[in-house]
Amino acid sequence: MARRIATEYKLLELDLNSQQLQEFMKLFSKSDFKTEVRVFENGDTEFILFDEGNEIPLAFRNMGSFYKFEGSYTIKSWKLAHIMQKAVREFKGHAYVERIYEFHKVEYRYEYGNVVLIKEINGENQRIVYEYKNLMSQLQQLFNEQVIEDHISWTKLQIDLLLQQRLNSGEDEITKIDEQLKMLSQDLFVLEA
Repeated sequence: MARRIATEYKLLELDLNSQQLQEFMKLFSKSDFKTEVRVFENGDTEFILFDEGNEIPLAFRNMGSFYKFEGSYTIKSWKLAHIMQKAVREFKGHAYVERIYEFHKVEYRYEYGNVVLIKEINGENQRIVYEYKNLMSQLQQLFNEQVIEDHISWTKLQIDLLLQQRLNSGEDEITKIDEQLKMLSQDLFVLEA
C-alpha cells in the first residue's frame, strides 16, 4: 500500500458559532495534539496546531454571530490529517484537499462536510474515482424532458387529426383549420427547439 507523504489543504472554509469553535478546538485537544489558543482584542481567535515540529495557525475571524476560517496548509502527520478530515465532516466545512503519495496524489473536494469528488492524479493522467451527483435534480430534469416529449407527441397528433379533417372539409372550414395548424406548428417548433 502506498505511504502518504502529506495532506495538503489547498483551501479550507469553516463557519462556526462560539460553541462549535470550542468543540472544534476540543476535538484536537482530546486527540493529544499540542495546541495553543490566542484571542485578540477584536475577538478574532487563532488556534495553533503543532504538527511534527511545524506550527499550523488557524485564524478564525470574528464575524459577530460566527467565526470564519479560510486558509490553506500542509499536514505531515497522518493522525492530524485524520482528525482534520473528521472536523471538516462534523462542522460541515468546504475543502479542496490533496493527499500526496510518492508517485501520485488523490484530490478530495468537500461541500458542507460531504465528499463530492475524489480524483486520482498520476502525472498527466487523471481518473475520477467518485463523484456525487444530485439524483433528485437529475430525476426532475428527466421528468421535465418527458413532459416536453409528451407535449410534442400530443401536438403532432393534433396536427395529424387536423390535416385529416382538412382533406374532408369545405372552403370555410379549411381557413379555420389552417389557422389552427399554423398555431400548432409554431408550438411544435418551440417545443422541439
